[in-house]
Amino acid sequence: MKTPQQRVVIMVTGTTIEPWSSNLKESERTWIPLLRKMGYKVISVVGNPQITHKKSQQQLDNWFSFIDENTIKFETFDNKVGIFDKSIYLPAKWVLEHTDYEYYFKIDSDSFVHPQRFHRMLSENLYSEHYIHYMGCCIPWLGNNPHIFERMFTKKPGHYASGAAYMLSRHSLKLFVDKVKIEEPIHFQVEDWLVGRTLFKEGILLLHDSRIMFESKFKKLIADYDGIGTPYIGHKESHLAIQHYMNNHMDELMEKLELGK
Repeated sequence: MKTPQQRVVIMVTGTTIEPWSSNLKESERTWIPLLRKMGYKVISVVGNPQITHKKSQQQLDNWFSFIDENTIKFETFDNKVGIFDKSIYLPAKWVLEHTDYEYYFKIDSDSFVHPQRFHRMLSENLYSEHYIHYMGCCIPWLGNNPHIFERMFTKKPGHYASGAAYMLSRHSLKLFVDKVKIEEPIHFQVEDWLVGRTLFKEGILLLHDSRIMFESKFKKLIADYDGIGTPYIGHKESHLAIQHYMNNHMDELMEKLELGK
């Protein structure tokens, strides 16, 4: 039986543009090396900051290159306009055409990953009775207590996995590349919504796993009328494996959680 490390490639979407480039650097010096030590292939993703208007034919033909062993540069915009290309379309093409990985796991560079909890989440989900084609943290939030671990399959109109972190099978990647429709310019900046909409139309279920959280106490997205509060990956007893909006706090988390010692 293949291990999660053999089945899943992890790609961390970042940028070379300041000040946001610091997010990828922060991830690369904290949690990314720990996942690599565990045997995971983790690739940092950037675009080409020299592309500001229209791609040349050469850039269309030679659409990726490796800056080093662990960093891939896609020939696309390195700003918000390039989110669609950097986060899903070109990674999907690369995984399908140049690897035999079964799954693509996309993570934003301002998300923090707890390596052991991440490995446990994959180990439990990949070897459950159902084959997963789409996994992440559902938006809109399903209304349950975020402090309690929960996973469930869901398929609701307008619901999708947050772009903070999600996983797609080869089947879903191919469906997306073949079926996605860009209807408005803003769609290039909301790749997570596009993924959800495309897969919903194709009948793909989303496995919502609350061990992935799309907000943090540093940036809240859900109205908390009941004062429940936001779970924090920095607690040693936390169930969270991935938490978004943890940039500028990752070194603190490494120390608090005693990771890498």
